[in-house]
Amino acid sequence: MVQSTKNNNQNLLAILVSIAWIDGEIQPAEEKFLAQIASEQNLDSTIKLQDLLAQYQDSSLEKCSQLLEQYLGANPTLADYEHLFGAVSKLIYSDDDIATEEASLLTKMQDLDPSNLKTHSTFDQAILKIQKLYKAGLNKK
Repeated sequence: MVQSTKNNNQNLLAILVSIAWIDGEIQPAEEKFLAQIASEQNLDSTIKLQDLLAQYQDSSLEKCSQLLEQYLGANPTLADYEHLFGAVSKLIYSDDDIATEEASLLTKMQDLDPSNLKTHSTFDQAILKIQKLYKAGLNKK
């Protein structure tokens, strides 16, 4: 599902901002990393980082997981997954302090790894999707 480059970069930055808020606060090292990503992706003029930081302030593990799944789509390539995992890992490790929520997100990301999905049968993949829907329903209550 990874789209055109500019749109893809904007979505990636939004995901990273959401993940930076997952523990309830943005560390200076995380904010510096986000600004660096925005600059590297030529998003400085398009996206105001401060606006994104305010928009995603109420982030949660579930919201971040949904953003990651939407970004990758149903059949992600290994390259797309590795690019996303690398960016998320760099952000999480940027402040040398890994919160429980961040560690949980990295663990959940491993479920999105396409190389893991290929080892499961179609039936196993269907069961995993049903489990995700069930968990999402439980979290809404």
